[in-house]
Amino acid sequence: MNDIEKINLTKSHFIINAGDNPLKLKYKNTPDKFIIDISSMNLIQATKVAIMCSTYCFINYFKKKLCWIVRDEEIRNAISILRLRNIEQITVEQSKEIYTELAS
Repeated sequence: MNDIEKINLTKSHFIINAGDNPLKLKYKNTPDKFIIDISSMNLIQATKVAIMCSTYCFINYFKKKLCWIVRDEEIRNAISILRLRNIEQITVEQSKEIYTELAS
């Protein structure tokens, strides 16, 4: 992934434009945060995407936090080490509870 040029939001996708191939990620829009699914990514990919997007959003004054759905605790811990204020991380197991709450 190159430097992020722009982030676009559609009804169902969080689209990261960085070079020739945009990255489309599924997400949910809640009143206080975007919940973005990167659970299919490995440790290095997920960490890179979360850090780059979170930094981009911080610099460009996004009002909402980014909540990353990651595959496991190892990835969650790798991202949380940086202690960025505009992000949260949850595992796939924790996200099942959130999606149930969002649906009801």
